[in-house]
Amino acid sequence: MRPLLTALSVLLVAAVPASAVDYAKIERRLTKEPAYKSGSPKYALLLFGREAKVRSWLVLDGETAYLDRNGDGDLTAKRERFAKLSDCKDVEIADPDGKTRYVITSIGTYPAKEGGPQSQLSVSVDIKGPVEYRQYCDTELRDTPKKAAVAHFHGPLTVGPRTIAWKLPPRLALKTGDDPTDLPALIGTMNAEHGCWVVVRTHNYSAKEKEDKAAFPAGVRPVVEIAFPPKKAGAAAVKRRYKLDKFC
Repeated sequence: MRPLLTALSVLLVAAVPASAVDYAKIERRLTKEPAYKSGSPKYALLLFGREAKVRSWLVLDGETAYLDRNGDGDLTAKRERFAKLSDCKDVEIADPDGKTRYVITSIGTYPAKEGGPQSQLSVSVDIKGPVEYRQYCDTELRDTPKKAAVAHFHGPLTVGPRTIAWKLPPRLALKTGDDPTDLPALIGTMNAEHGCWVVVRTHNYSAKEKEDKAAFPAGVRPVVEIAFPPKKAGAAAVKRRYKLDKFC
C-alpha cells in the first residue's frame, strides 16, 4: 500500500503532551455586558493555551463586535468594542507564561447553510513565542453565554481524518494495492460536543502569485509514520515513514 496524504495539517512540536481540557467545567458567564442594540447578541468563547487559562468572550451584536481582550469577563471597556467585525484584527492577547502571545489577525462570519443566518464564526490566530505557527477555527455563534461553543487555540493537538459535520466522509477507506489512497486529514483541537474545531494552517494564499504557498519554511515538511499490519499473525508490524509534501 502506498498512502498519499494530500491534505494534512500537521504541527510537530517538542512538548510534553497535556491532558485534555474538560470544556464542560469551563464557566460560561460574563461579569459585565454592554447594552446590546440588536436584542439578539450571539456568543462564542475563545480559549488560549494548552490548559485554556486565557478565556476571551466574543459577542456579535448586529454589526458591532465585542472582544474580551483581557479575559476579565467585562465587555464594557472602550477598547473591547469594534464598530464592525472586520475591525477586530491584529489584536494581541498575552499568555500568563510571559513568553507566548496570540495575535488575532482576522474574524469573520458566514452562513451556516446556504441562505441561512450568519451563525458560523471564523477566527485566524498567529501563535507567537517559543513555538510559532498559525491556526484558524470554524465554530458556531450561539444565543446565550451558557450555550456558547468554544474555540481552543494553542491547545492539545490530535490528528484525524477530515470530517464533514463531524462525520467521516462516505466511502473513506485505506485500500491495498499499487494505487495511491487519498486520506484528507487535519491536526488540531476538536470536540464535537462543545463545537470546538481549531486546526493548524498549512498554507497561505499569495495574491501576487495567485496561488497557495506552504506555511512551513522551505525544506521543512511534516512527516507521518504508519505501522501496517503484518501478513502473518504474530509477525512484527511493517513500519513506513512518509513526507507530507502535498496539500489542498
